[in-house]
Amino acid sequence: MKKFRFVLSVMVIVMSVMVCNPAMAQTRKQKKAAKQAEWEHQQKIKELQRQRELDSIANLSKPADEEFVDMPCYEETLSQGEEDPYFRELGIGEDVDRPKARLLAVDNANSMVKRRIGGVVKGLATDYSKTVSTKSSPANLEQIIEQEYTTIIDKVLRDAAKPCEKWAKNRAGQWVCYYAIWVGREEVADKLADALANNEELKAEFDRDRFRKYAEEYMKKQQDFQNGQQ
Repeated sequence: MKKFRFVLSVMVIVMSVMVCNPAMAQTRKQKKAAKQAEWEHQQKIKELQRQRELDSIANLSKPADEEFVDMPCYEETLSQGEEDPYFRELGIGEDVDRPKARLLAVDNANSMVKRRIGGVVKGLATDYSKTVSTKSSPANLEQIIEQEYTTIIDKVLRDAAKPCEKWAKNRAGQWVCYYAIWVGREEVADKLADALANNEELKAEFDRDRFRKYAEEYMKKQQDFQNGQQ
């Protein structure tokens, strides 16, 4: 009797396992499918986020109020090589008033070329003062050369070539003026040499021709170097 009950218990257990296994198997499949669906969902979210980031970067590189076009008068400011006789600059001015826009462009061009030549003259003054005898020239020769430069540069700018002036209107309705200017290297050397020759502190001890030749050669060397950096 005990043996019969034992066998019956075993049969009940076996039948129970047989009944449960399909249900357990079904549950595992559902869990696996749910995990796969969740993973795919997360991947789609990541892809959308990545696409939004790319779109944001693209929008930053395309300003809403501007269009990228060839800049007017730009070609006139490009160096013409080692024999280029000019210092070239481009000024831009914007304003609702057209004359004011032009004035801003002219001022910008003049300021840039004045600053550029001023830097060259500063180096010229330092180098030239080292080549002359301290007995025959004042100790403040460098300062005298730089001061005389400030007296002649505005006249040089008034006589400078203006090879290009063009106009446009931006999307805000403002006038935009593009203004190119060329300043001759020889003219700067000439006028600076004349001013120094008439300087009372230098008097007859100043060799105008020597300075003029030195100045032009120095400015050419510096201009060639600057043009090579562009």
